[in-house]
Amino acid sequence: MMRLHPGGLLRRLLLFILLFSLCFTLIASAVQLYFEYRREMRDIDSRMELIRAGYLGSLERNLWDLNQEQLTVQLQGLVDFSDVARVHLVSSDFDLQQGSATLIGPLRVERFPLGYQPPSGPRRELGELQVSTDLGAVYRRLYATGLTSLLWMGVFLCGLALALSGLFHRLVTRHLEVLAAFARRVAGGDWHEPLHLDKRQGGEGDEIDTVARALDEMRRAILADIQRREQDRLALQDNRDELQKRVQRRTASLLRAKDEAEAANRAKSRFLATMSHELRTPLNGILGMAELLRDAPLGRQDRQRLQALHKAGEGLLTILNEVLAFARLEEGQSRPEARDFSLRQLLQEVTTLLSPRALEHGTALELQVDPQLAPLQHGAEQYLRQVLSNLLANAIRFTEGGWVRVEVQVLPGMGPGQQLRCCVRDNGIGIAESMREKIFERFVQASDEVSRRYGGTGLGLAICKHLLQQLDGRIGVDSELGQGSCFWFELALGIGREQPSTPARLPSPVGLKVLVVEDVPLNREVARGLLERDGHQVWLAPDGESALELCRQQGFDLLLLDVHLPGISGVELCREIRRQPGPNRQVRIFALTASVQPSLVRGYLEAGMQGILGKPLQLDKLRQVLAGQLQPEPADSTAALLDNELLATHRSLLGPQKLQGLLQVLAHSLDQQQPLLAEALAAEDCTEIFHLAHRLAGSADSMGFCALAQALRQLESAAQAQDRGALGNLTPTVEQAWQASRALLEELLGA
Repeated sequence: MMRLHPGGLLRRLLLFILLFSLCFTLIASAVQLYFEYRREMRDIDSRMELIRAGYLGSLERNLWDLNQEQLTVQLQGLVDFSDVARVHLVSSDFDLQQGSATLIGPLRVERFPLGYQPPSGPRRELGELQVSTDLGAVYRRLYATGLTSLLWMGVFLCGLALALSGLFHRLVTRHLEVLAAFARRVAGGDWHEPLHLDKRQGGEGDEIDTVARALDEMRRAILADIQRREQDRLALQDNRDELQKRVQRRTASLLRAKDEAEAANRAKSRFLATMSHELRTPLNGILGMAELLRDAPLGRQDRQRLQALHKAGEGLLTILNEVLAFARLEEGQSRPEARDFSLRQLLQEVTTLLSPRALEHGTALELQVDPQLAPLQHGAEQYLRQVLSNLLANAIRFTEGGWVRVEVQVLPGMGPGQQLRCCVRDNGIGIAESMREKIFERFVQASDEVSRRYGGTGLGLAICKHLLQQLDGRIGVDSELGQGSCFWFELALGIGREQPSTPARLPSPVGLKVLVVEDVPLNREVARGLLERDGHQVWLAPDGESALELCRQQGFDLLLLDVHLPGISGVELCREIRRQPGPNRQVRIFALTASVQPSLVRGYLEAGMQGILGKPLQLDKLRQVLAGQLQPEPADSTAALLDNELLATHRSLLGPQKLQGLLQVLAHSLDQQQPLLAEALAAEDCTEIFHLAHRLAGSADSMGFCALAQALRQLESAAQAQDRGALGNLTPTVEQAWQASRALLEELLGA
């Protein structure tokens, strides 16, 4: 028997069919009524046309003849027309009316003007005939017709809906009820009774049969899985407590590894984002060519510009090194380097460097310095150089045919130093009020139009704000759109006590044979100029293949290899030279590269290089290499524990402060992981031992603690091989190396 459950599929299908039938019936009835209405209106129009064609002429003659009797007969004949409720003839002689005196329903009134054309003279207007059609009768007929059609179609479609619902129940829903009951039995734990459908099977069956077979297969799979799980539960019950401890250790280890990996990834991203090879390579050419031009015969103004260019290049190099520590500045792990300098000289150098750009814009540069400004200042010169360069460059970029003025004012204040207010004014495009605060955020410019027209990244002002915050200063802007801008900052600077001195140049040996392998022509010419100026013989090679050919032909005193070469890399080239017999197998080789990450430096040294020269190439560092002053440190009493060469490289590249920070991180990691490793060794948890030893060995190895790294590598191999006997034998060795390395690390941190 077909049952309609609330919310059931059959009930919804029946409701859907009925709803569809109702909509279809209504639409069909409406269409039918529309056409019936159009037909009735056409009939009325036909009758009106018949009256116009067949009756008006006779009425006009009788009205002209004043034949009232005949007019009355004709009007009565018009009333006999279908649906004509009343006719009314109005003239100056008659007022005749036939039909109902009172009309209820809606009417359609047609008005026919009456006139007569006598044999002679103009046409005479006699009156008007009004014919009123009863539309109520039409509407009643339409209503009766529509209601009859609606009833018949409704009965037919309801019967069709019931028939389709019954068919759907027989073919689908009754089987779905059986499937649902079976699923409830399976959910209740009855997995032994198979599924059976009360239907005739034919061929491969339909979709219902497919679902039934799938459910029955699921029942059998669940039954098999339950039996298998029960067997596994009985087999693992004795080891449950030990497994739970291992899971807890593993979870804690994974969480620690995740935190360390995220921290390392953030540090790596910040480091690599700023140490780009493409940025340092052109800077190498700029500084090298400026260095070569310093001894050329130049006029006073050109020499001043060259000095400013060289100073700006060195400042850019210093800024690049500072940008490497930008993330550390945000985290408060380092501070800007304070030195004695002349703010007047710094302003002169910045304006001299940017004056050609101002001339291109037709802009006049002006400088106003308070006479009360001390001769020398003490503070972060490079930070101030970058801030002033950014502000002045922005002012020039957004000012055409106007003026830009730098003002330095000494503010009244207490203390040993001076409180300064520096303003960079211009009469350029100005800034809208809504953007004055936002422009100090990263990647934000005054407007999209400004970005498209003037370019830029929107980082300059954000960097200025960050640097001034590190100097306990503040920055702001006063501007009106179209009226120019005034960017100002205030900070305190100490009073300098001595003139900044230029470091003396190191003497360089004469007559060395040097091979420079560099793929950038500008960098090759810079290296050639710097070396030949000191009297050395220079050979140049653009790639590794040509360098190998030169090394086979003759011997050299020094090889400078760019790491990023087309074809054979500089590291592979070094390995090939060390491997092949020849005059250059023992020659001194230095890497010439901008990629100075500690992990990469380790690879350079392992390939057989004595050290690196970072780009941009600096003459003093190059002369130290030529003089043999950048040799590896001699072995000492800690050589068995510590790779002093690698530690010295870290100190040279990263600086003592960053090196101390890395050593502190290593000490913290060792102290944190040692109890966990001891616990894993006691439990003989090979998986946990492998992960901890692998991670700690990498940390120790990267900082040069070779003895501890070697012991941990052996422990890692034994854990990977599940050799518990070897783990027990290695435990005292690891403990001894751990204690000795930790003591040496404490000594380095104290130093």
